[in-house]
Amino acid sequence: MAVRKKKRTSAKTGCLLWAVAFLVLLVLFLVKFNDIRSAVQKTGFLDALNHAVSKPASQEKPAQPSAPASPPSAVTQPPGSQPATTQGLPKDAEKPGQTPPQSAPQPEQKPEAQTSPPSPAEPGQQIQKTRSAVLYFVHIGEDGTISSERVKRVLPLTDSPIQDTLETLLKGPTESELRTNLISLIPSGAKLRGISMRGSTVLVDFSDGFTYNRYGKEGYLAQLKQVVFTLTEFQNVTDVQFLIEGKMRPFISEGVPLDKPYSRASF
Repeated sequence: MAVRKKKRTSAKTGCLLWAVAFLVLLVLFLVKFNDIRSAVQKTGFLDALNHAVSKPASQEKPAQPSAPASPPSAVTQPPGSQPATTQGLPKDAEKPGQTPPQSAPQPEQKPEAQTSPPSPAEPGQQIQKTRSAVLYFVHIGEDGTISSERVKRVLPLTDSPIQDTLETLLKGPTESELRTNLISLIPSGAKLRGISMRGSTVLVDFSDGFTYNRYGKEGYLAQLKQVVFTLTEFQNVTDVQFLIEGKMRPFISEGVPLDKPYSRASF
């Protein structure tokens, strides 16, 4: 018993001494704290300690980012082939056991000619307006009879429609009209020198070439009829007065006078 008591007393005494020593050290530490911190900062003890602690951690191999998990239906790549990732695969690649995605139906595109609006005219370019004109040519039958044929043309719209129509008549039939056996009996040497209006009468001045027609009287009447019928298609024209080289002649040929205006009723 005495031994146990002696041990307990010595143990208590030892603990008490450690506690007293700890308190003494703590008091000294608190009293000398500023001096201790200054000394430590001057000696660089903390920097060395931090460097020694962080160095092993920095030498450790950084953890590799984990590869993205493969989808459940991913196919195992054969040996030697590069493993496919979700970034390396094409968007439309099929996976075994999985139905390929159906692409959304694209809207049907109409032809460009139907959807695109007509291209606007270039700056400075004017759109040419047109009008319909009527010309009269001649058809000669197998028995030699001469008849007038009415032809429609599309001409540019200008400020001188009567003159433009007459000049177009002097140029004669087109190739397609010639194929239908249409001709003009106005001599090819006839030139229009001038044209003017006097009331509802058109005065047309032709060159001397207008007076030569190889078909005789019927030819002269036919050429006059071509001019008269063409010009009287205009609503403000009722008849035509012919001049040759600026002068009125009594006759263009024997039995074919020129000293009076010709209307449709004259033929």
